Amino acid sequence: MTTPTAALPRPVRVLIALRISDLTDESTSLERQLADARRHIAERTDLGWVEVGVARDAHVSATKQSPFQRAELGHWIKERAPEFDLILFWKLDRFVRKVLDMQDMLRWAEDHGHKSYASVTEPIFDMTGPFRHVIIALFSALAEMEATNTSMRVKSFIESVREQKRWAGGMPIYGYEVYKAEDGAAYLRQNPRQVKVIHEIAQRLQDQPGESHAEIADDLNHRNEPTPRGTRPSKRIVESGRKYKWTAAGLRKLLKNEALMGWKMETRPVPGKKYYETIPVITSDGEKIRIADPIFTDEEWTKLQAYLEGRTFKISSPTNVTPFLDVISCGYCKGKMRLHVARRDRKDGTRVEYPKFRCFNPRTVEGRTKYGCSDQASWDPDRLLVTFEHHLMGEFGDRDVEERIYVVGEDNEGRMAEISELVGHIMEDMKPGRRYGTPLMRGKAEAILDNLNAEYETLSTRPQGDRWEYRNLGKTWRELWVTSEIPELESLMRRNGVKFYCYADQFELHIPEQLQY
Repeated sequence: MTTPTAALPRPVRVLIALRISDLTDESTSLERQLADARRHIAERTDLGWVEVGVARDAHVSATKQSPFQRAELGHWIKERAPEFDLILFWKLDRFVRKVLDMQDMLRWAEDHGHKSYASVTEPIFDMTGPFRHVIIALFSALAEMEATNTSMRVKSFIESVREQKRWAGGMPIYGYEVYKAEDGAAYLRQNPRQVKVIHEIAQRLQDQPGESHAEIADDLNHRNEPTPRGTRPSKRIVESGRKYKWTAAGLRKLLKNEALMGWKMETRPVPGKKYYETIPVITSDGEKIRIADPIFTDEEWTKLQAYLEGRTFKISSPTNVTPFLDVISCGYCKGKMRLHVARRDRKDGTRVEYPKFRCFNPRTVEGRTKYGCSDQASWDPDRLLVTFEHHLMGEFGDRDVEERIYVVGEDNEGRMAEISELVGHIMEDMKPGRRYGTPLMRGKAEAILDNLNAEYETLSTRPQGDRWEYRNLGKTWRELWVTSEIPELESLMRRNGVKFYCYADQFELHIPEQLQY
């Protein structure tokens, strides 16, 4: 007979989730959040808390992006869920700001082994307590209320000065700068250097023969002329060492903006579309509001706009339906490859479309351009999809398809600890003078110990932690490719972690090892 050893308490594997937005100050920096979180974990080592990872998401708005959509936290949630038991964040609004997002995370937690959440700075927020769902619902509602109140305050201020000639705040268009008048209010005035650059661009475009937008943009970059955003770079850009660059599309957008004529502008959603438009503010009397001296005369402006409409092709917004959006990625920055369609009007009035797959990663490392990282190359959609199919079928076409499924592990530690305690009591009772201390009762005690030991050994060999398991779908990849629609294929590949990386001159197909056999 072997005596089972006492089972150690299972550690609580903690994932630290950090988030900071563009407008957050130093008081809630990622470094401070991380230091406070690690101190919080250290104070709970007696409860088995142990750090297993850190998800850093900088310059991310919790109002606009749910935890699933964030780069690092989303990766942990979707791909590495078996590796942690609890998500620890500095404050609830660092994690979510919408009730619906919190409800989604609650459902996800229940489906993935009853995972927990905890806040460093809000002691009452702890999912390990008996009222965890009530507390979470309350805090998430308060966080959303605070975000709504902040938005309402900003909107209220902007509306209060909407028809005034003062500047409501923010970064003015290139060509103007903000100054404070004697009344203490902010107003706009022309920036002489920037106005000179704008006139130069307009003149060079309209010369005979005129230069292209791209040629002018390259020259401005070569001269190190500060861009509109470069005149007031964000802290993130300064820390990264990167620089904003002039682009052909940026020049066109600048020269078509009516704010160059000194009009006060406002942004509003386009009905039925997912993007916004910037238009002049119209007063209740039906008039525009001029808040600064115009950079062009009316005649110059009319001539310039006519020239731009007749020469420059228009680029569509990247809202086209992109096949395999979560599968096909840029090999350099790992950002998503989106279907981008450029349209050009011919002289005969017909329109030609030029679809391309391009990298649209908004948080690319150094070398980021308007349309992705500087290393990436664009690809013709037909060629790219055919190449994707060729690689997939060539390497895995005749192999069985398996679907990755999240399995919640058995929690046997409680019973194993109970068995260890029972064994200790029984062995104490086998001493002379105790319950099982006689030869007659010793055999009965040994039989009980044998049964408990057998149960302990069985429980100790069963998988306890959450894990991925793979279910055979009874089809090969080739059969699935022929019989399934793209959304179904994309969904399966996303769940299984399949990735197709595109480089300038090569491709790389990645399928997790568990799916390859």
